[in-house]
Amino acid sequence: MNIHDISKLQSFPSKKELDLRVRSFLYQHKAALSPASLEILTFIWRHSVKYPGVSFAKIETIEKATKRSRRTIVRAINTLEKAGLLSRIPTIRPNGKRGVNILVITPAEENPLPDKKDIASEEKAEKPEQTESPKPAKQVSAAKPVVDTDYLPFYIPKAFIQLSQSFLNVKDILGAWKRVHYAYQQMHLRYPVDHYITIITQTFKQAVFAKQNGSIKKTFFAYFYGGILAAFQQTVRKEVMDDPANLYYDWLNN
Repeated sequence: MNIHDISKLQSFPSKKELDLRVRSFLYQHKAALSPASLEILTFIWRHSVKYPGVSFAKIETIEKATKRSRRTIVRAINTLEKAGLLSRIPTIRPNGKRGVNILVITPAEENPLPDKKDIASEEKAEKPEQTESPKPAKQVSAAKPVVDTDYLPFYIPKAFIQLSQSFLNVKDILGAWKRVHYAYQQMHLRYPVDHYITIITQTFKQAVFAKQNGSIKKTFFAYFYGGILAAFQQTVRKEVMDDPANLYYDWLNN
């Protein structure tokens, strides 16, 4: 496999997206990983920037750099592959024999966001009015989850799943989180999306409260999406104001 073929394996458009992916993964899984796995992941991550997401590091190279045994390295790679973060791409040598595996850090999902055309109408979604935090809701007659929430993708924060499963079925929980992720990509926030889980859950509660009180004129998802956009916009302004380096921030284009 030559450099041209290897470049086609690039899994992220830039190092920024690669970093966001790995940090989000660590936010969810760091506690379950051994110190050795974390060290090995860090090494692979740092050597995946020429073509973002593609690592040329051989096991022997990782072994020499981390002082970990080959067995430990293989076990760590297996763990990360099983968790959906890594994939191994086999190579073939010029003599036809099998070469080393190339490690590729994979995106969170094959289709993490709805197509823009599917959510275009939500760009102009109504924004929720500023209301007091909703009181604990009574039992809602919304649809019950039709599938165990354990089947939801791992990248959806547990806090969001636990909150939303009382009001949405599994398919709609995924749909709601996709809108969160899409709104996040429209902003220039400083941290991975998981960092803003408190803002996200509060906005979700406000949307549920509005639905229960008949205040939503469009769909629940359109209202929730509009609320997330508004909340993220306010957060961007706060982050900018808190950073003295952004004194002359271009508000018109951000």
